[in-house]
Amino acid sequence: MFENINISSDENKVYGFSGPNGSGKTLTFKTILGFVKPSSGQVFVNASVIRTDSLFAKDIGFALSEYNLLPNKSGLTNLKLLSLLPQTKEDNEIELLTYVGLNPTDDRKIKDYSLGMRQRLLIASALIGDKPILMFDEPTNALDEDGQQFMINLITDLKAKGKTILVSSHDAMFLKSVSDKLLYFNDGKVTREEDQQ
Repeated sequence: MFENINISSDENKVYGFSGPNGSGKTLTFKTILGFVKPSSGQVFVNASVIRTDSLFAKDIGFALSEYNLLPNKSGLTNLKLLSLLPQTKEDNEIELLTYVGLNPTDDRKIKDYSLGMRQRLLIASALIGDKPILMFDEPTNALDEDGQQFMINLITDLKAKGKTILVSSHDAMFLKSVSDKLLYFNDGKVTREEDQQ
């Protein structure tokens, strides 16, 4: 349950969401996306009121771990299927897999991927359609030290390409290294905000 949540974002900025489990970070993401309807207030994404003008946010690419991909398909097949969805632009799935450090010719099923590989594939799925806003929920989970550095580099690169990024994590050092602004959540409230850059 939220209490007086009021968040605004500017283009080409990275917003870090910090807080313990159950503090409201993921629920905030779901509400912005339109997966959860707020009991009061409104969510605007690029001047469109979510759940009024459109059911879901059309301009956001997202990686939420609970919305898993098809476990009995390869990574490449998953991306190709996602690219067929409405509101997505034509993508080169091979380039996306390479961009996140996965082998496009790996025909293993996702259920046989390591946790770190699945995390990278979720990130690739968020990049389909070249959306202006990206949302990553706990993207460093299951990533080793090299994987975490990869994630820092990827977010830095995406920001340089003009993306607005919302990212949640339990890793305070990771958030501080990538964020322009940090929002601290607790019990469904934003308890404080800090500029980082």
